[in-house]
Order: sequence, then C-alpha cells, then structure tokens
Amino acid sequence: MGALVHITAWERKSKGRRILLAFVRVAILIAILTVLIDVLGPPISIFVTTRWMARKVPAVRIAPQPLGDYSVSAGPSTALSYFGYEFDVPWNTAFKTKGGKASIVQLQFDSGQSLTFIVPANQDGLLSEIVQDRSLNMSNLQPVLGDLTSSSAYDQYAALLDTTPQSVRAFGPRAQAVRGTTLLTIKAIAVGPGLATGVFSFKYADKQGFEIGDPQKSKRVDLEVFGMGGHHVEILLFAGKDNANFSQSEINRILTSLRPAKAGTSASD
Repeated sequence: MGALVHITAWERKSKGRRILLAFVRVAILIAILTVLIDVLGPPISIFVTTRWMARKVPAVRIAPQPLGDYSVSAGPSTALSYFGYEFDVPWNTAFKTKGGKASIVQLQFDSGQSLTFIVPANQDGLLSEIVQDRSLNMSNLQPVLGDLTSSSAYDQYAALLDTTPQSVRAFGPRAQAVRGTTLLTIKAIAVGPGLATGVFSFKYADKQGFEIGDPQKSKRVDLEVFGMGGHHVEILLFAGKDNANFSQSEINRILTSLRPAKAGTSASD
C-alpha cells in the first residue's frame, strides 16, 4: 500500500465509513488471493499474502504492549463536554470547533493542538460494523469472522491489533488462517498511521482500550476507549507541525478525566 496517507477523522463519519474507499484495495487483494488459491493452494497463498502484507505495510507487525507510564499531568486544563461525555484537555487556550451534530466534533486550539472526538454510531464493534454496513458490501466476511462479530467491541479491536503476520498460521487450521489473513488486511487499512510507532493497551477502573501511536515518536495519537457503560469512543490527537509531541502524562490527563457527563451538562462552547 506504500506510505500511509494522512486523512483526518473529520473527513470520515465513523470507523467503518472511513475505510470505505480503502476496501477497494481489499477487493484487489481478494482477487489476488483467489488466483493464488487456484494456482498454489490455500496454505501457500495465505503464507505468500501475509508476507506480502508485512512488506507493504510493516506496521502490521506491531502488536499492543502494556502501557508503562500512568502519570497524569497536573498543569492547566480545559473541561469539555460532548455527546454525553466530559473530559479535560491539558491546555487552556481558546479553540474553534467544527461539527458537533453527528457524534463527531473537531477542536482546533490556538496553541496548535487539535482533537477529534467521535462516538461511533454503531457501538457493536468495528468488525461488526464492517459486516453490518450495507454501503461497504462486506457481509460476506461474516462466515470468515464468525463469532468475533458477537464479541464485545473491545475484544474485536483487541483481536484486530493482536493479529500480526507471525500469528497467522498458514499451514494450520484453514478457518483460522483465513480469518487471520482477513484481520491482517483490515488492520493494515483501518488502524491509524501512528501504529507504525507503537500501540499500547491501558486499563483503568472504569475503562480500558488502546493508545495507537507512541507520543515520543509520533505527532498523532489515536485513543480507542471502551467501557463507561459499555460504550466506545475515539479521541484523535494531533500535536501540530510546530508543536512539541504530546507527553504521556498529558494523554493520561484526558483518559483519566473521560467519563459520562452529568445530567444537564451541555456541549462545550
């Protein structure tokens, strides 16, 4: 696939729709896979496909590691509230908003940082959304993904991130090998560009999830947060070209403060 193209979340209504165009690549890959199956046989075709994917998108080799730093920034902050959730950001400069009416809002701070907050319309999980969204025409993946689509949204995302070329056993059980290849393909397309720098799993008393992108190496960090009454939200952070990267303690300030909003709380201005 070459270099990953930077596309802001504002241009994509949900995780499923943001990969709509990219699934054209999946169709091409499936066509190639079909030819390989006919010519070489399933195990060899799966082996070749996973190795090809690893060369084209090296980031798929990355699997989650436990977050090691849970320190929290104690500096100035701004309290925000959108779509039934509230959280703090570790900056107190003015900001402009775009959107806010379709479970997605983008904030641009005068200090250079930007944040996109998304509450996916489909809360069943990314894999379920891909199968269920008629516009994607991917319902044929249901038999391949099987019981994964009935798992929790967190378990679906964990299965996706845990899949690497090394974990796909081409000469093992056929169904598992095909599922692994499918997950690897979705991972290459759907996960944010920060994946190449690392992905970390975090867990708090009321929430858990994944931090995609190492803040020491990437100016973009995506937070996939699960919990809080079974809900899933996404927070995409951009440090800005002329800004220093985020610190882990700043990111943790957002994560620890994220919670369902109190009754009567309105959206931030």
